[in-house]
Amino acid sequence: MPGMWMRVVAGALTTALAMASCGGGGDAPACENPRAVTTVAMGDFFYEPGCVEATAGAELEIVNEGKAPHTFTLEADAGAEADVAAGERATLTVPDLSAGTYAVTCTYHPQMEGALRVGG
Repeated sequence: MPGMWMRVVAGALTTALAMASCGGGGDAPACENPRAVTTVAMGDFFYEPGCVEATAGAELEIVNEGKAPHTFTLEADAGAEADVAAGERATLTVPDLSAGTYAVTCTYHPQMEGALRVGG
């Protein structure tokens, strides 16, 4: 039985660390290596790059390389979303946001996470 408890504790710790690294709990999402790009690829279940750097008003081309629909949705108060069918593309204009890092998720697949860093 001690081995089972060790696995349970290890699993809980791994989950907690993963949530912390994704910016869980209302903190700013992790965005260690932001990339300034004009095109963001998304698929089953990723964003590339995982952290995008852009300025307010910039246009991003969002390309869905997956086999399912996905969204590039900025956290609720940011008010921007690109809902893209499989194999399609859309344009998202970065809203007039304060400088900072904002969470990006897919509304269809909430485990699909990324970040947008808006410059000042």
